[in-house]
Amino acid sequence: MTISEPILASLIGVAAVVLVALVSAWGHINSRLGKVEKGQDALAAEIRASRDRSDIQQAAAEERALARHNELLAEVRLWRTHGHDADGNIYFRVPE
Repeated sequence: MTISEPILASLIGVAAVVLVALVSAWGHINSRLGKVEKGQDALAAEIRASRDRSDIQQAAAEERALARHNELLAEVRLWRTHGHDADGNIYFRVPE
């Protein structure tokens, strides 16, 4: 079986066009995937930084709350000394 030259040239041309289209599509997909991966990496870094800031703020708030709690306990201990009168009234001794 013999294939005429115009048909053979057309088949080679179609094969070349398909090959170029496949290579172009593959390159475009890889380019887009690369951009998506870079975007995901940037987003992950931003999330980590946000979590770190949040952890630092939480630790500082806990330290402030603990300091205030200890301060209040100390004040309560100072005012805790009290006594009772003969008629049942409670009096507090004010620390000096």
